[in-house]
Amino acid sequence: MDDDKIQISVVFPSYNGAHFIKKNLNSIYKLSNLNEIELVIVDNHSQDSTKEIIKSFTKINIKLIELENNVGFAKACNIGAMEASGRYLFITNQDMIFPKDFFIKLLNVYKKLEEQGEIILCPAAVFFDGQTINYFGAKIHFLCFSYTSKMYQKIPQEQSTFKTLKAAGGCMFLQKKTFLELNGFDSSFFMYHEDTDFSLRAFRSKIHTYTTNVTNILHLKHDFKLSDFTYYYIERNRYICIIKNLDNLRKLIPYVLITELMLVFQALLTKKLKVRFKIYKFFIQNVKIVKNYRNNANNCKVQKIKKHELSRNLDPILLGELAHKNKLMIFLLKIMNIIL
Repeated sequence: MDDDKIQISVVFPSYNGAHFIKKNLNSIYKLSNLNEIELVIVDNHSQDSTKEIIKSFTKINIKLIELENNVGFAKACNIGAMEASGRYLFITNQDMIFPKDFFIKLLNVYKKLEEQGEIILCPAAVFFDGQTINYFGAKIHFLCFSYTSKMYQKIPQEQSTFKTLKAAGGCMFLQKKTFLELNGFDSSFFMYHEDTDFSLRAFRSKIHTYTTNVTNILHLKHDFKLSDFTYYYIERNRYICIIKNLDNLRKLIPYVLITELMLVFQALLTKKLKVRFKIYKFFIQNVKIVKNYRNNANNCKVQKIKKHELSRNLDPILLGELAHKNKLMIFLLKIMNIIL
């Protein structure tokens, strides 16, 4: 297909996704404006039949980039973005299902908002039932906890588009030049919180993020059990987000210490204490890397974010299953919100 006809490049990593990828590609094949769309799939060295399934969809314009090792979500997206031909990028996951008119509606909303300047637009993402919110805007706390406070609620029937702080890495629509000007995702994150860091850097650069339910995307995966692997990268990268983006770290130290006491207690209850100590070990052993993060932030021309510019309240959804099982954790969270 002629690259000049491509408006939108759908970019996502694939990794052992045979269970999802066929449903994903079938939905893309049915898109109304398929002739204006290319897929840039960066395979992170899948060991199942993922690549063979992708190659079987010959009627879709697909650029398949096969990597020799798993470089993580963040770096794979950056590689895909560099290879994209479209003016617009839609960064997503391998387990998403697209409605037929998805990009027609999304582009209409984007073009109206674009009159105000460079923006990021993230459509609502719903779970497999088509009604339950996975993402519909999200908060970023000043200690860089980021989450959708309305997750698991029903998506409103009334259509709305509004500003939010956090863009979602699974459903992010923006111009390619905007993504590249912000230097893409931080590939050192590997996975998790790369979208939080990106959102904070966009905020610092006065690029507004919006969400809309004019059209929704369906997220097939709904099992969010917190493995040790997931917990490690979520919490390690949360601290890196603070170091990279927040102003006056010394004033944040008391808040970090108070929060850390609760997180250690939570880790004890959820059998994640060893992983928590592994996170501490990373920062102790990589002081130079941490200093480089901060030095780069200090050398950046855009101002760092002040505490009052971000959310100050933490919602019970952050506690996961403990929100329903442990009254003490709920009480401690309320105390923390008073202190913070």
